[in-house]
Parts: sequence; C-alpha cells; structure tokens
Amino acid sequence: MRRSGARDDVHRGHGGRGGPPTGPDPRRLRAFWQGMVTNLLNPKVILFNIAFLPQFVNPALGHFTVQFLVLGLPLVLLGLGVDATVGALTGRLAALLRRSRRFARGLNVVSGSVFAVLAVRLVTSPN
Repeated sequence: MRRSGARDDVHRGHGGRGGPPTGPDPRRLRAFWQGMVTNLLNPKVILFNIAFLPQFVNPALGHFTVQFLVLGLPLVLLGLGVDATVGALTGRLAALLRRSRRFARGLNVVSGSVFAVLAVRLVTSPN
C-alpha cells in the first residue's frame, strides 16, 4: 500500500496532475452547485454540528430549532467569508498562472518536489 502511494506521489510530482487545465473551464453555475453539494454532504461539518452545537442548546430558553439557527448562522457566515476569500485569491492566482509561464513552471517544480519528497519518505518510513 505504501509503495502504491509512493508511486502515485512520484506520478503526480512528475507532472501527472500538474500544469494548467487543458479542457474547457467549467460553467460557474455548475461549479457553484458542485461546491454546494460537496459542502452539504461533508461528513466533517455534519459531525461537528451534531457533536458540538447540541451542548449549547437549552430547551428551557425557547424553541431548540431557533437556537440551532442562531448558533449555526455564525458558522455559516464565517465559512462563507473564508470560502469567498479563497475563491477570490484562487481566481487571481489562476490569472497569474495564465499570464506567466515562468510562475506556472516554478509552481510545478515546487509541487513536484513536494510529491517526490513525500514518496521518498513514504518508502523509507518504518511503518
């Protein structure tokens, strides 16, 4: 299993997944819905909400659904802010990659080197 993972890391580091995308850009609406479904089905978020939020809900203070909404709203707004920031920065990075072959090549070399180091570490680790 480790050797298979190392082989995959070497493949990725050698350019198996590097470089700019060659196909057409996905439509924005489709990308939005794909991201929405991914977030809604994310088990980490679901488990966090099931494990963390109920301890702050007190039935004596009113309807528990309203309390869940009040507690969950900041979580959603913070996540939206982080995702919007990442999206904006990624858009700028993509524009930079399209304009600068030198920057894209440097990024490919760095990411390829990281995968190669991970492959070596995976093969040489005792466990």
